[in-house]
Amino acid sequence: MTRRGPERAARAAVRGLRIPPLGSADPLGELIGVLEARLGYSITVVRTENDSIMNGALESRPGGGTAIIVPATRTPNQHRQRVCVGLARCVHRAPGRRDGRIDYSTPIEKTVAFTSLFLGQYVNQAHERGARHGTAA
Repeated sequence: MTRRGPERAARAAVRGLRIPPLGSADPLGELIGVLEARLGYSITVVRTENDSIMNGALESRPGGGTAIIVPATRTPNQHRQRVCVGLARCVHRAPGRRDGRIDYSTPIEKTVAFTSLFLGQYVNQAHERGARHGTAA
């Protein structure tokens, strides 16, 4: 599959979510809320001391929810990136490797990578709007 296939699939998936403009106070939290509503299950972010979890791996939670596992010792930007990878995994139902490593060798992993970039754009745009208006968190 060429690069265009996963990129096109990611754009279509994000477009299909119909994500509204996010507020600048907590755009990542708002994005999680939008995806919970669209996907029909709860999504929580769980920080781990395991710094090798780089792929936004997913874990099932009691009651049908999903947890996105992210390293605790990351900058705010890195945290947002890892959460967006996890959200992309939720969209595509791709839990990721158990060892937390990133693997771009399969079409679904490439699609997850593009989807995370597109989801991150919503969060970044909200931060930029907040910075222009003095309301960014």
